[in-house]
Amino acid sequence: MVLRAVTLAAVVMLPRLTSPQFGLLDDGLTLQTGRELCGDWASALNLIPETGRFFPAYWLAYAGIWSLVGSRPLAFFTVNVLVFAGVIAMLARLVRSMGGSPGAAAGAAILFALSGPAIETFYTLSKAEPLQAAWIGISLLATAASAREARWSVRRAAWLGLAGVGVLLAHATKETSVVLIPVALGWLAIEWRAQPRQGAAMRFAASYVGVTVAGAAAFAALRWQYAALALDEGTYTRAYALSSVGPALFRIAAWILRDFPWLLPSLPAAALLVGVRRRPVLYACVWMAGWLLVYLPWPATFAYYLLPFALGAATLAGVVIAAAWERRTRAPRLAWSCLVAVGLLWSVSVVNASVDARVQLAVDRANADLVEFLGTLPRDSHVVLNMTPVNEYHFELPMHLAELEGRRDLVFLTPFEPSESPAVPATFVVTPEMTHQPGPTVRIALHEAGVRQDAATLPKLLTDGDVLVYRAAERIALVEVGLQRLLCRLGLGPVFDPTYCPRDRGVILRRTFTYGWQVHRGDARRGQRGDNGTWRRTGSGSGSTSSFPSTTRSRSSPSSIGG
Repeated sequence: MVLRAVTLAAVVMLPRLTSPQFGLLDDGLTLQTGRELCGDWASALNLIPETGRFFPAYWLAYAGIWSLVGSRPLAFFTVNVLVFAGVIAMLARLVRSMGGSPGAAAGAAILFALSGPAIETFYTLSKAEPLQAAWIGISLLATAASAREARWSVRRAAWLGLAGVGVLLAHATKETSVVLIPVALGWLAIEWRAQPRQGAAMRFAASYVGVTVAGAAAFAALRWQYAALALDEGTYTRAYALSSVGPALFRIAAWILRDFPWLLPSLPAAALLVGVRRRPVLYACVWMAGWLLVYLPWPATFAYYLLPFALGAATLAGVVIAAAWERRTRAPRLAWSCLVAVGLLWSVSVVNASVDARVQLAVDRANADLVEFLGTLPRDSHVVLNMTPVNEYHFELPMHLAELEGRRDLVFLTPFEPSESPAVPATFVVTPEMTHQPGPTVRIALHEAGVRQDAATLPKLLTDGDVLVYRAAERIALVEVGLQRLLCRLGLGPVFDPTYCPRDRGVILRRTFTYGWQVHRGDARRGQRGDNGTWRRTGSGSGSTSSFPSTTRSRSSPSSIGG
């Protein structure tokens, strides 16, 4: 089982391993924090207090990885492969422990490994969900092992202790793990109503309620002791509010139609082929409901948020597929209808997962090339980031230059604001390029409308003497199957989130996605053209000047995934 899980994870991750790059969404902060935590591990309890968040296990895990492998993206992604394989193996083991067949376990593993949330989560770094899923998997397996002991013993207590540690670490990795308590209560209700009640299953459900409550209590005590702000006072956590439920429900429905269309035939087939009272079906439904409800009060929805949901969805569909295969001779019409429907809709989700993978690789390659180029600028250069509005890239680019290229001397600015020192050695204007952005897909800080605005702003920042010194873009042909756009025909999109319902896109769309950057060299002493003031400083540095050649780089290469 473990060897198969490692093989499956390695095959899925092979394109990422052959093209490893750090991303501009949190990876710079991860590298910086990893370096700063080494030798001062206790400071993980006090990081980013203004946000109201408290997840020290996340910081400690990535700082530990950094202390072992340094700033090597391939090594980081190798760890991702191992965690991915571990989660897959634990999922298969849990399916078997609930009475699922080997075929059900294999089906669940494959469906999960090739789901959209798994692709985005493991094709990127600095995500909490892989570690969260791993800790939760350990807690479930340890609780299941303890339930095999009919009487109290040191061995059973040790398993429960391990399960409690797993739950605590899951909470300290991402706070949404609190949903494990209602999930465990739901499982206990299932066993309580079961006739006849089975000893091991009842012990598992009851024990997991105790484990999740104890883990949450321990986490609450740590948070009370070390967190600087309450949840409703943090700049980040106070966004968790019931006012977001309606739009979030629409977005989640859209993501499910896009990445889990095979659930549509799986749910009725579960009742017909497996039975609604069967433990794997009920447990999976309670699990999926819990992990959807916990994100309803949140104002944003991304595919990787649904990674825990994907575990339950894959379990349910895996059990259904195995049951249909077993009954293909006794109930051929029903069984084959189910298998064909699930297979066809699964192919849709695989197409979209491939889109996610190719987009992620293209964006990361283009961003990494930009970081490498900016690392060659003269000392103390001022870099104007022509991006609207201010986003994560404004903060991540300086950290990537500092951590990967050692360029802490560069000064990063944004346009149309006064500068502390208008006379600088050289100014370089960085402007993004993007066309035919797919959506929804993996998270990109830039949006096509904003990039068009940046292109319109660029002439105001340049003079006739400014020179294009860098231009590179990734271009990949994509085919999207947007079943989620069917929701727009119900008139829900304009009410909840019109960005999910673009007017120029149908259910099936074939376009070439382009993403890249251009850099112009200018004379910073002139101020800026057509507006008052010069620039606003977002970084700092000092040093001597040096000359820089006027050369232009241009590259366009297809992605190796899916084509």
